[in-house]
Amino acid sequence: MDLWNLVKRGFMYYPDNVAVIHGDQRVTYRQLEQRINRLSNALSHLGLKKGDSVSVLGENSLTVLEAQYAIIKNGLVWVPLNMRNHPKEHAHCLNNAESKALIMLPTYAEGIASVQGELETCRHFIVDGPGFGDMMRYDDLMAAADDTPTKHDIDENDNLCIMHTSGTTGQAKGVVHTHKTWVLMSFMTSCLLDIKESDVAIYVAPINHGSGILIGPHFMMGVPNILVSHLDVDYILQTIQKEKVTTMWLAPTIIYFLLAYPNTKRYDFSSLRNLCYSSAPIAVEKLKEALSVFGRKFNQTYGLVECPMITNLTAEEHVVDGTPAQTHRLGSAGRELILTEVRVVDDQGRALPPGEKGEVITKSPLVMKEYWKNPEATAEALRGGWLYSGDMGYLDEEGYLYIADRKKDMIITGGYNVYPKEVEDVIYTHPSVFEAAVIGIPDDLWGESVLACVTLKPGQPATEEEIIALCKNNLASYKKPKSVKFVYSLPKSLTGKILKTELRQAYWAGKERQVV
Repeated sequence: MDLWNLVKRGFMYYPDNVAVIHGDQRVTYRQLEQRINRLSNALSHLGLKKGDSVSVLGENSLTVLEAQYAIIKNGLVWVPLNMRNHPKEHAHCLNNAESKALIMLPTYAEGIASVQGELETCRHFIVDGPGFGDMMRYDDLMAAADDTPTKHDIDENDNLCIMHTSGTTGQAKGVVHTHKTWVLMSFMTSCLLDIKESDVAIYVAPINHGSGILIGPHFMMGVPNILVSHLDVDYILQTIQKEKVTTMWLAPTIIYFLLAYPNTKRYDFSSLRNLCYSSAPIAVEKLKEALSVFGRKFNQTYGLVECPMITNLTAEEHVVDGTPAQTHRLGSAGRELILTEVRVVDDQGRALPPGEKGEVITKSPLVMKEYWKNPEATAEALRGGWLYSGDMGYLDEEGYLYIADRKKDMIITGGYNVYPKEVEDVIYTHPSVFEAAVIGIPDDLWGESVLACVTLKPGQPATEEEIIALCKNNLASYKKPKSVKFVYSLPKSLTGKILKTELRQAYWAGKERQVV
C-alpha cells in the first residue's frame, strides 16, 4: 500500500471535518483534498513524472503540508529541506537529490535566487508569494489547474522521500524511504499513541522535520491538525486550551521554553493525553519538572533519519516518585518497538552484555532503503541486515537503551544535528587558525551548544567574534559556535589524532546523560 491510499480514509469518511488549522485558516478534508488534487495536476502539467524529485522549503503552513501530499500522491519523490540551512546548503541538497522543482515560502526566495546559477537539475521555482526572476507564483499555478482526482500507479516499494542528513565529514547524504516504510510507521504511531477520531493534534516543531511523521496517522483518522509557524508560547498554550488539543510533538528545547514561561500553569491542559518528544536527550531534572506541570503524558521515541522509530519510553514508564530503578529509566530512550530489534555491539559487530557500552544497531522494516546514489555510505551503514547507527550506548538487564556517546561526534542542539568537521572546515579558513576542534557541551536550553576549541598560529591573533561571524556567514546559524575557547594546544593521541573525549570530559563530568 502507498501512503496516499492509507491516509485517504480520513478524506473519505470525514470530508466535513476540519483537516488543517493554521492561524485564521480552517480547511476541511474535502477542501484539502481538492487543493492537493489541484497541485498534483499542476505538477503534472509542468512535465514532472513519477520518480522525479520535488523539494519543499518553508516553515509549518498549509502550503508546505499540501505540497508534501500532492507530491506523494503524484508518485513524485518528496525532498523536504531544512529551513534553517544556508542557501549554499540548500543548493547542495537540491543537486544531490536531483530535484526538478522547488516549492517554497517567500521568506526563502531571495536566498534561493542567490544560488540559482549553481543548481543543476531544478528548473521550476514555485513561490507562495512574491519571488524573483522566473519564479512562478503558487496561486497562479493552482488557479490554472483543476481539482479532478487522478490515479497514479504507485508500488509500496517506490521511493517516497529523500531526507537529508549529514555524515561525519559534514557531507549531506540523502536518506531514501519508501511508501512501505512510511505506511508501517503510520500504523506503529497510531498504535503507540492510540490515535482516536476525537483527537486534535498540534505541530510546533517543523513538519518538514520529525513531527511530520504524525500527520499521516492523524489524517487517517480524520483528525484536525493545527500548524504553528513560529515559537509563540502564548499562542501555543492558548490554542491547546481553546482547541482542546490531545496530541503534541515536542523537541526538548520547546519543552524548556514552555517550562520557563511564567504563565504556563494558568492554562488548562486536561485535554492533553500524548506529549511526544524526540530529536535530542532531555535533562532528567527538566523532565521531572515537565511531568509535574503536564502530568504523565510524555512519550519518548528514539530514532534516526535512517530509521525514525527504534525505541520508545511510554507514558506509563515516565515515573518520578517510583523506585530508584524507575526514576533512573527517565534517562533512557526506552525499549525496542514492535517489529524492531536493538543490539549494542563491539567494533567487530559482536553483541555486548547488559551494561557494556558499544554501538547501537537495529533491524527494522523502518530502516532506510539506501543513501541516495551513495553506495559506499550505504554499505557502511547497512551490514548483514542491520543499520549501524553511529550512536554509542548500552542496554540494561531489562532491555532499556541508554544513549551514552556519539561515534560520529555529532552534536544535537535544539533538535538539529551539527557535525563538528563541517564547522571545523570553515574555522580552518581563517588565516590565523592553526588547529580547531568542535565539541558539544551541556546547555540547559538547547541540550547541547557548540564550542570551538582553537589554537592560533604564532603572532597571528583572532577574536571569538571573528570565528563566530565566519561560521555564521558560511553555515546555517544553529551550526555556528556559541562560544570559542582559545587554547595553547589540543590533546592528541600517539598518531596525532585530536582527542575530543578529553576536551569534553570537563564539561560532561557528573551529567546523567553522558556525551564524552
